[in-house]
Amino acid sequence: MYSVMRCTSFSIILLASFSICLLNAGITSAVYAAQENTDEVQQNEPGIISGKVTDVITAAGFTYAEVDTGKEKVWAAGPGVTPLKQGDIVAFSTEMPMQNFHSKSLGRDFSVIYFIKRYITDTETLPIAAPPGLVQQQQATKPTTNTNAGTPGEVAIGGYLREATLDGLNGEAKKFSDFKGKPLIINVWASWCGPCRAEMDSLERLARRYNGKEFNVIGISTDDYRNKATAFIKNTEISFENFLDNRLLLENMLGANTIPLTVLVDADGRVLEKVRGSREWDSPEIIDAIGEVFHIRLTHQD
Repeated sequence: MYSVMRCTSFSIILLASFSICLLNAGITSAVYAAQENTDEVQQNEPGIISGKVTDVITAAGFTYAEVDTGKEKVWAAGPGVTPLKQGDIVAFSTEMPMQNFHSKSLGRDFSVIYFIKRYITDTETLPIAAPPGLVQQQQATKPTTNTNAGTPGEVAIGGYLREATLDGLNGEAKKFSDFKGKPLIINVWASWCGPCRAEMDSLERLARRYNGKEFNVIGISTDDYRNKATAFIKNTEISFENFLDNRLLLENMLGANTIPLTVLVDADGRVLEKVRGSREWDSPEIIDAIGEVFHIRLTHQD
């Protein structure tokens, strides 16, 4: 059994990383994978929008807010349940707008909506609750092995991955059992997902440094169409192995009700950690955290 100290240290490192992102108007929260999106995802230099809340809707693990800036009204969506009300003054980062977004949970279209880490208010409001299975990035407590599953058939932390055939996107088909013998990092992404795009370069650098040595790195695309996933891999020059999951089998097993999701698995196939949201995966702090999870010492240099 892996130690409480290891999990706590890893969570603290991730929380510190998240706090730095907030101070710098960091990258936004992963979008619910079940919702429909177009390819019109913009990734802009971060700015700040502020104004008065004119409407609030809570659905599917997000708090949607319409904000009147004085010039226009814009919509944002933050993870969890944030206690906002009409008349509140809020601010949020503009880094990740999504154009022509359709929300299945709300049954409506948004010409532009911003998916954000959190709403900033004069009282520094943070999300205080989330539905079962939606693990928030700011949570710093140790995950437990009896965590409620967020997707059908999810393997919780402490459980073992079931065997599955992996449909190769930039390589041959494989099975999870092919990766046994070394720890494994599994990144779940989609080509339309802005936060997924944001962390892919750092994952590639991590893979080039450690893949096939101390551990392996693979990606799982949840794209509905193979050509969109392969085009993304080609355009970003990803070298580590990626596989397509357009039937939700792997998405459900791994618990990817939000993406990006990164799952750390030991050499025997046991799930040790699940990290939701984008990270700088080759940063010294995250490399140290990965080493703690896998109980190995990792160097920061090639």
